Parts: sequence; structure tokens; C-alpha cells
Amino acid sequence: MIASADYEICVEPDEFAYRRNWTVARTGFGSRRYRDSRFDQHPLPRKVIEEVS
Repeated sequence: MIASADYEICVEPDEFAYRRNWTVARTGFGSRRYRDSRFDQHPLPRKVIEEVS
């Protein structure tokens, strides 16, 4: 009964997150933590072009 209520509360946000390949961590009844994995990717530093005038 509690598990089905938890599912009903979070089904729409969970589906939204899964369609975008986010990770979903269940943290309690009706509570989730969503994370976009792109935040884990560190961009390469941009090369600085030195100008001489």
C-alpha cells in the first residue's frame, strides 16, 4: 500500500527523468533526488590565444 502510494506520487517526475537519462535516487517516501549526468562531465579547458600588439 505504501509502495503504491509512493509510486503514484512520483511516477510523472520519474518518467521525465528517465526519458532524459537522469539518475533517480529514492531518498524516502515521496522523495527523490534527480541528477543529470552531464554535470559530472568536466569540460576541457579552452586554449588561450595570446595576442601581441
